[in-house]
Order: sequence, then structure tokens, then C-alpha cells
Amino acid sequence: MPTQPLVSIDAVPVILHEGSLHLVLGVREYDPFAGRAALPGVLLNAHERLAEAVERALLSKAGVAAGAILASVEAGVFDDFERDERGPTLSIARLVILDPNTELSDERVEMVPLDGLPDLPFDHRAIVARAATVLLDSLWINLGTTRALLGDTFDTAELIARMKELSAAAGLPVPETANIGRALGSNKLLERVAPAAPAGGRGRPPAVWEWV
Repeated sequence: MPTQPLVSIDAVPVILHEGSLHLVLGVREYDPFAGRAALPGVLLNAHERLAEAVERALLSKAGVAAGAILASVEAGVFDDFERDERGPTLSIARLVILDPNTELSDERVEMVPLDGLPDLPFDHRAIVARAATVLLDSLWINLGTTRALLGDTFDTAELIARMKELSAAAGLPVPETANIGRALGSNKLLERVAPAAPAGGRGRPPAVWEWV
């Protein structure tokens, strides 16, 4: 690798799996860190747009097709030139929300809970933390990513769970959730719908919301 830094594109793919947010990782085939799970990333090709590079990274490193992407948002630029022992690399990160119905059958794929991440190679842990912060800050501001994260309908408990998972990944304090229901009720983009009766007829189910 030359002394002039190359540009890498790192995808931060998250997916709702078994009721909680997970990070989708790809097991590296080559050194450095061969055999370890890391964010799907590629070097940017000449005349390639960032979105195209993200799609290529997901497909080549995790077997995820572009059609599985519900939304994506820039997560920042990382310029620690010691991040890769092969030489200086500038990393552009993009958080990607995947369709929960995406089949992740590639043998290279590992999914880990977003609120319990292991150590990751390179500076990928810092990248995930920044991406989680960006997504948390964009809730209700970037409606595309908010809807992709929560789905067409969601309940209050699910929203609180997503906020706690993102805060844990970002290394931030647990968010204040006492007035979440009131805030949702005053949001003109949402409508409260009747929740399903709880099993056994006990307890009060959380409020359910859908986009209007």
C-alpha cells in the first residue's frame, strides 16, 4: 500500500433479529485478522459512488443483496492512519438498516447483539459507536431511518428497547424514557391503534403505533 492513504468504505449493517438489534459482521478471509469477524468493508474503486461501494461490501463480505437495505445514513469519517498495519487508510462509514426478513445464510456471517458487542479488529468498535450515536440522534428527525428501524407498526416497549440498545452500543447513558408515551401521542405522524390482548388476559399491553 502506498504512503498516500487509500479510501475504504465500511458498512455498519444492523438488523432486528429475534426481538433485538444485531450487528451483521463478516468473517475475514485474509490477514490481518484472518478468521475474525469485522464490519463488511472494501476499498473504494475509481469512478465508484459510496452507495455502490457499500452495496459491494455487503454482498462480497456478508452475502447481503442491495434489495435488503431499507435505509442508510453516513456515520462519519475515520482518519486514524494506524488502524491498518498494511498502511494508511481513510475509512468512510455508513450505517445500514436491513430488512428483518433478510436471510443471512452466508457461512461467513456472524450476528452479535448490538448491546453486547465483542472486541472488533481495526477501529471498528469506534465506528459502531459513532454509527449508533448517529442513528439515535436521527430518530424522529430522519423519518426514513426512523421508520426503517421501527417498522410500519411498533409499540412503546419496542421503541424503548431500540433506544437502550443504541445507547449501549454508543457508550451513552440509558436514555430518559418516562415521557415516551406522551411524546408519541402528540406526534402527528403517528396514530395509536388497539394493541393485541396479552396472553392470559393479564397485564396492560404497551401502546401500539402506526405511521399515518
